Amino acid sequence: MKHLWPIIILGLILISPLNSTANEVPIDAASPSASPESVGNRIYGKNIAEELYQQLSSSTIESLVQKLTENGSRDVQELGDVNVGANMYLRNYIIQELYQKTRGKIEIEIIGDYKNVVGRLAGYLPGNNPVFVISAHYDAVPNSPGANSDGVGIAVMLELARIFSFYDWPLDIYFIAFNALYVYDLLSDSSVPVRRGSQEVAEEFVDREIDILTLYNIDSILVPNLALPRDEYIQIGYLEGATSQYHEGQYWGDLTRAISQNYGMGAFVPIASNSFFLWTGSDHYSFVAEGYTNIVCAFESGRSVDGNYLTSNDRWNNVEYDYILAQETGGTIAAILAYTMSRRYGEPNALVFEDTVRSGRIAYYYIPVTTPTSVNISVRWFGGPANFYLYDPNLNIIDSALYNHTSAWFPTDVFNTQVTSNGLYAFVIENAYYNSIGYEISMTFESDIDGNNVLDSQEYWLNQAYFNLDQDNDGLSDAEEIFLGTDVTLTDSDLDIMDDKYEVDWGFNPTDPADGSLDVDEDGLSNAQEYSVGTNPYSEDSDSDMIPDLWELENGLNPLINDAELDPDVDGKSNLQEYLDGTNPYALEYNSMQILLTISPIVVIAPIVVFLYIRRLKNSKE
Repeated sequence: MKHLWPIIILGLILISPLNSTANEVPIDAASPSASPESVGNRIYGKNIAEELYQQLSSSTIESLVQKLTENGSRDVQELGDVNVGANMYLRNYIIQELYQKTRGKIEIEIIGDYKNVVGRLAGYLPGNNPVFVISAHYDAVPNSPGANSDGVGIAVMLELARIFSFYDWPLDIYFIAFNALYVYDLLSDSSVPVRRGSQEVAEEFVDREIDILTLYNIDSILVPNLALPRDEYIQIGYLEGATSQYHEGQYWGDLTRAISQNYGMGAFVPIASNSFFLWTGSDHYSFVAEGYTNIVCAFESGRSVDGNYLTSNDRWNNVEYDYILAQETGGTIAAILAYTMSRRYGEPNALVFEDTVRSGRIAYYYIPVTTPTSVNISVRWFGGPANFYLYDPNLNIIDSALYNHTSAWFPTDVFNTQVTSNGLYAFVIENAYYNSIGYEISMTFESDIDGNNVLDSQEYWLNQAYFNLDQDNDGLSDAEEIFLGTDVTLTDSDLDIMDDKYEVDWGFNPTDPADGSLDVDEDGLSNAQEYSVGTNPYSEDSDSDMIPDLWELENGLNPLINDAELDPDVDGKSNLQEYLDGTNPYALEYNSMQILLTISPIVVIAPIVVFLYIRRLKNSKE
């Protein structure tokens, strides 16, 4: 019987199934671990000025003013008044609104004996950096509900706190509700308020060595002088100085005018402090008295025609009040801060606009220049010919370009003009055609808003050392990680298996673990799996060999190498053909002719061999 084993083994081999199981490569699903809390919408190198401008509503501000003034005057004549009545109730309401509108994100403290409410949205940059301040006062004169003085300022401030809280900003933003503006010093001039509350805050800021990049104080703004042009409806007062001090005051007035024109209704006119009615009469002046310079104050142009100013008629529903001006004030301030903090290290300022201009009309945009620079402007326009002009701060044309054709498909470099004087330059589009013209504008220019003779593109509100450090050796400098919100000590901050640098390079969010389980190219491999095997997360066929990545991985092929024409099982079918046929590239497949030539002889001959062998054994025994 032992002589039968070779034949039995041969038969088992020959009649074994032709289709064997493929050599499969397991794909382990990414399982993100717990990750740090999302840092939200971090602002760095992106200008969301227009987006923020559009988030304010005049009706919301009006409703807030109604609520803020419903308990009547909040006047403070002496220190004890801050702990009773309407003044106390309103202070508690402001604190409650700041918490609720920012969803608890704001830090609030009460400063001074006169109980000034100071809220801070903390910036994400480390170190002692300059701050923005948005302020108004919440007290009122006796017997006045104080809608325009200064319920509207508080309402705008509260709305700005709400809007800014949805983003993470590089710098701290303070929101201050001053008290006790209208406390009068009877020992001197009883007609001049001594600003008790704001004086306490200004002194505290000095003691804490807080550097103010700019302070926007919002006072009465609801009454315009309709005899003036619309771009003078709201005054923005600034500290007057010599030309060398342009950056310390006038720049912020000019920037307010520019932002209002570029994104809003163009309602602001800068007024030097020696011509500004309210310069020494509102809370901002306490900071000027303490040596701060980048201080501006918004005030109505209609003071001379405002018969309700500081009277019992200063009510929220006064028909003479225009809450659109409050919306414009808040939107402009929001856009200014967003524009200023849109700075990206190593790059000049960039502004982009698009709109249409009707036949026979002009459209213009302001460019705030703070240092000698080249103003580069490219435009794509369509609908008809267009003329372009560049004006200096004295309204002199310094460059022009006239075109008798459109530039519909590609941008045209209209200006590349060197400028040297500080101030507002105006870029003008003239439509001398009979149809409306659509346009897209791109402007770039350098700036130096602090006047330290270092271009803003060459410095940032961050220690230079961070740009040269990479503590976790992940290919991202510590500065880049700070801007992104990632952990400077972890290569994978959100623990989603994908390294931070990889996520940045491929456009994923290194602070969001959820994107590890996403499948952006819908090829059956998650982003984390694509990272693990090195395939392209935006292509279902990374090596472009017409075989999908997932199929190659499941069938033991390499999705990073073009192996479409290889034949690893030597069955005469390429890998691409195996994929198209749905067969296994590592198992032999035979067609019907091959089966006749290979399997049939085996089936027929094997029994004959066994029969002859047994017969031979039987004959030998006989």
